[in-house]
Amino acid sequence: MLKPSTAFSDVTGSPLSPALLKLIEVVEEENLALQQHQILVHAGYTDRKNQALRELMAAQRFGNPAEAGRASEPLLRRLSAALRTNAALLKLHIAAVGELSDIIIGGLRAADSDGTYSRSRIRGV
Repeated sequence: MLKPSTAFSDVTGSPLSPALLKLIEVVEEENLALQQHQILVHAGYTDRKNQALRELMAAQRFGNPAEAGRASEPLLRRLSAALRTNAALLKLHIAAVGELSDIIIGGLRAADSDGTYSRSRIRGV
C-alpha cells in the first residue's frame, strides 16, 4: 500500500485524499509491474483503477470541489505524473502486443501458403 510521505500529510483532511491515494497506489503498482515485465493480464489493474475512480467521483460530491482540489494539489500532481508514465508504458506494451500479433499472423499465412493447413489436406483428399 502507498505510504503517504510527509509532503502529503497536509492533505489528509481533504475528502479526495483517500481516493487519490488509492488511485496513485494502483497506477504506480501497475507502472512497476509494466517496467518489470510482470503483467500478463490487465483486468485486475483496470478493475482497481475503475473502483478508485468511482470513489473519487463520490468524494467530489462532498464539500467544496475547488477547496478540495487545492488541498489535494500535491496528490493531483503525483497522480498526473504517474498517469503520464502509465500511458507511455501501456503504449509500449500495446505496440509490443501488436508486433507479436503480426509475427503470429505472418507465420500462420506462411504455413497456410505451403499447403500444410489446407482444407483438402485435413479432409484427406
